[in-house]
Amino acid sequence: MLKQRLVEIVKNYPDKTAISYNQLKISYQELYAYITHLSNRLSKIGIVQGDCIALILPNIPEFALAFYATVKLNAVALPINPLLKEDELKYYIIDSNANAIITNSDGAEISRKIISKIDKKIELIVLDDVALLTKEVNNSTITESTSTFTGDVLYQYSSGSTGRPKKVCRTQNNLYHEVKNFTDTTNITPADNILCVVPLYHAHGLGNCLLAATCNGATLVILEQVSHQGKTIEVPFVFRRSRVLELIEKEKITILPAVPYIFNTLAETPDDTQLDVSTLRLCFSAGNFLSKEIFDKFFQRFGISVRQLYGCTEAGSVAINLDEDLKNTYDSVGCPLKNIEIKIIDDAGKELPTGSIGEIVIKSQALTPGYSNKPELNQQVFKDGSFFTGDLGNKDEAGRIYITGRKQIFIDTGGHKVDPLEIENILITYHQVKEAVVVGIKGLYAGEIIKAVIVPENRDSCDEKDILTYCSGKLADFKIPRIIEFRDEIPKNPLGKILRKNLIDNLSEPIKL
Repeated sequence: MLKQRLVEIVKNYPDKTAISYNQLKISYQELYAYITHLSNRLSKIGIVQGDCIALILPNIPEFALAFYATVKLNAVALPINPLLKEDELKYYIIDSNANAIITNSDGAEISRKIISKIDKKIELIVLDDVALLTKEVNNSTITESTSTFTGDVLYQYSSGSTGRPKKVCRTQNNLYHEVKNFTDTTNITPADNILCVVPLYHAHGLGNCLLAATCNGATLVILEQVSHQGKTIEVPFVFRRSRVLELIEKEKITILPAVPYIFNTLAETPDDTQLDVSTLRLCFSAGNFLSKEIFDKFFQRFGISVRQLYGCTEAGSVAINLDEDLKNTYDSVGCPLKNIEIKIIDDAGKELPTGSIGEIVIKSQALTPGYSNKPELNQQVFKDGSFFTGDLGNKDEAGRIYITGRKQIFIDTGGHKVDPLEIENILITYHQVKEAVVVGIKGLYAGEIIKAVIVPENRDSCDEKDILTYCSGKLADFKIPRIIEFRDEIPKNPLGKILRKNLIDNLSEPIKL
């Protein structure tokens, strides 16, 4: 079980650094003391087994404390993107039936607003300084129940074709096996230092950074937040590049999980910049396809191959390319992780031969039992302990997986994966919008720019600035369209299906927000 695994690590490596954040170093013994203190605090305000706790936190040590304090109580953690707007956050709080919110000072005001609008008692815990949680570190007794808890421990939301995210429920057993599969495949040890530059609320950050480090006695180095006038602000990754490279050298980073956008930005480090990245033994990219351009650019700059990892919210990481020579297989996500089975099937459910393209189906003990309150969908995509991903791909003779496409559509913008249908559902609620289609168009660098194609009720009275203002109150900044194009009609085929590909070409300049 997950919490027993942490206790085992704490006992074996009490003085080793568990988390490094700016100047702060937290040992495993201190981490456990903070977790115990917070879990006791949650118990005192009435949180019990099975209750849901929303974590509206950025990448700070408090995220780890809040997550494990929730696990310790056999409650359910719901990590949420802290950049989301009030309506978006409110949806998750209501849909998950959350009993409490843990946030920091940046999220306190919006959390109070949300709680005031929900007809249910929701506790609010504001964490700001991990060092103030408790000073009784050395007196903390490391104890944990040996009983097995089979209920849910994690809620995460997976974007889908409905425009509304689907709640994915996973157990401690699921997460334990996710860590075990990843560890057994990549050989993570207490000697590793993992740099976290991806969001901890996301499956990639939670599984491949937080859990991969703390369940193996490794050190998790978290890129610190940027503050301006006492408030945390979001800045483009290019402005963090020099700090990331400094951390790799200073903290002797061995493992770097990231996304294509981040690897591309790092690869564009000026040639005259002096740096030492010799400790890096594993760099892997997830979240979107890693182009040959970025792969080559990173290798040429640092002499290190970026390996593709394939995963999903429903099962965590499922495959990684660990080939010694990636010259001809850079575009493969590699073989399944240990203890995971991946098949390529046709529309009839029959397994396809080598080289044939079909739907990717995953079987793993890390896999969620299904989506919450979606019985019809569960019957379609969860069968016989397997998950029908909706992703298309094939296998080669060595069993390597190649992703060739998706049945579902997502936009990768600035490292964020965005469901265009969610944006469309917001746009069509604006009184001047008759129809709306959202697509991603290739940016100047890595990733895509969000473009909205709109059929207005009245072109003369529909203004793009009004539409953007409307969106800004309902969508996180990274989801707001950067290009708006007005049309008389949306191109469709004879059956009425929207021809999204016909909307991608556009020479318009992105809107400056």
